[in-house]
Amino acid sequence: MTISESVLHFAITRPEAPAIVEGDRTLSYRELGALIVRTAAHLSSLGLARGDRIGICLRDTSDHLAVLLAVTHIGSIATPLDWRARHSENVRLVSPLGLAGLVTEVDIDSCAECPTFVLDDGWRSAVARAEVSGRPSGEWADPFVISATSGTTGQPKFTAMTHTQYHFAVAGMAELMDLSGHHKFLCTMSLYYSGGRNSCIFHLLRGDCIVLYPQLFGPHEYIELARRYDITVGGVVPTVIRQLLSIVDDGPALGGLSVLFSTGAPLHSDEKRQALSKLTPNFRERYGTAETLAVSMLRPNDFADRAGSVGQPHSLIQVSIADDDDRPVPVGAVGRLRFRGPGLATPLPGPAEANFRGGWFYPGEVARLDERGFVFLEGRASDVIIRNGVKIHPAEVEGALLEHLGVMDAAVLGRGAQDSDQTVVAFVVVREGTTAGQLLAHCRARLSPHKAPREFYFLPELPRNSAGKIDKVALAKSLPSHDAV
Repeated sequence: MTISESVLHFAITRPEAPAIVEGDRTLSYRELGALIVRTAAHLSSLGLARGDRIGICLRDTSDHLAVLLAVTHIGSIATPLDWRARHSENVRLVSPLGLAGLVTEVDIDSCAECPTFVLDDGWRSAVARAEVSGRPSGEWADPFVISATSGTTGQPKFTAMTHTQYHFAVAGMAELMDLSGHHKFLCTMSLYYSGGRNSCIFHLLRGDCIVLYPQLFGPHEYIELARRYDITVGGVVPTVIRQLLSIVDDGPALGGLSVLFSTGAPLHSDEKRQALSKLTPNFRERYGTAETLAVSMLRPNDFADRAGSVGQPHSLIQVSIADDDDRPVPVGAVGRLRFRGPGLATPLPGPAEANFRGGWFYPGEVARLDERGFVFLEGRASDVIIRNGVKIHPAEVEGALLEHLGVMDAAVLGRGAQDSDQTVVAFVVVREGTTAGQLLAHCRARLSPHKAPREFYFLPELPRNSAGKIDKVALAKSLPSHDAV
């Protein structure tokens, strides 16, 4: 049995229930099921078969989800690609994979030296004519999806999840979301990235309705959409939360939602508290990785005294903090975050293997756990600053800066190589009248002297990637073009 079969279950039990809403188009579970099995039959007629790796370079539409599930229905392995990426970026990603085929759109450049199938009117006609016969080819032990991350080095890191692993990961997500009954999920996230793709599949596995909406929208539009479609679950990246907070004076603006979660990058503690009061009392922060799906959730009851955390993990994953020699550290100590459990992905040969040791997956985060298992992220291991032989975690300095009323956003990094005596550098977005001298005095009053930034750079905003994370690589590259103040 496969993930696609689990979705097809609702084509029998809830055939008329809406599965996907996309503009004026609504697909019932009966219609979605028919589309999946006919697309699978068409893929088989093209010579694609169980075990083949098939690239999916499609926009964020119902076709994307249907093709992904159809690929896995025949036992092939879905390999999502970012249709927004430069041609050279996707070529670098797919070259090592040996794709048997690529499904794309007419105005998206082909990025693979393999058979390419364009999702156009001809494709749709062929799918409509496809003859469905026999049971699906896939089994639970087959690989379901391959995820690719580039990390800070730019080297592609590939991991794969079987249907069984994915089932356990989704079960953990269900525990964190704690939903009862059927829901409407508003998806404004990219289906290429794990946060959007996995959230949609999770809701399809519940028999919920997904409302797909393009990523480019304004905060007023998001609120209007949630009300127009009677949305009960919303998932967004931190950038959207910040946009919403900027336009809402009195809340809750999204009080009708059962859950609104932010994912992709941590929010600041004050932003989380504002979201709780101005957006919805059902606001949560969700943390996870492509290799694990959702790992932890910070719930409203925990905002008062643990707003700096990303919450507690679900019961199907083990979370640990280790030192540089992979030995567990005491509760409260800072070290390398790691996970293990039945819902953990498997690395493909290559750079990804370095993140898996002794049955554990190391996502590259530096973190600590408290006595109740709450996870507190302290930054990326690669971002740790070495000064006078002592490790400085940027998150600690950023947190101190954000306590200053004049600071709206902050990012801290080290200038120089880690094997040298690095300089602590702060990039800040400030309110008018805030000076570097004020910030330095503020930091010295809260931090050890060696942790206080030596250089301050004032910016109108901090660069962020599409997941809402601060782009520290871009900041580091920009250093020569800025003057310290």
